[in-house]
Amino acid sequence: MSIKAKVRTTGKLKGQAQVQQEIVASTMKLQAGQLRLGDLADVNAAGQTDGAVLIYDGINGEFKVTTQVENENLNITGGTY
Repeated sequence: MSIKAKVRTTGKLKGQAQVQQEIVASTMKLQAGQLRLGDLADVNAAGQTDGAVLIYDGINGEFKVTTQVENENLNITGGTY
C-alpha cells in the first residue's frame, strides 16, 4: 500500500491510500537445497517413489508424479531396450 500525504500549516492532514493488488519482489535469494521441484506452482509431487517419472496432465495443467504411463500421445524414441 502506498500513502501520499500533504501537511500544511493549518494543521489539517489530507491523504490518499492506494491498495496494490500484487507484491513484486525485485530481489530473491535462495540458498542451495532450499528449492525443490514440488515447490513449483505447476508440479504435483505427491506420490514420489523410486522409479517415478513426471508427466504433464493437460486437463489439470500440471506435471504429476507417476510410475505408470498410460497416454496415447506419448512416443518414446531412442535408446536400447
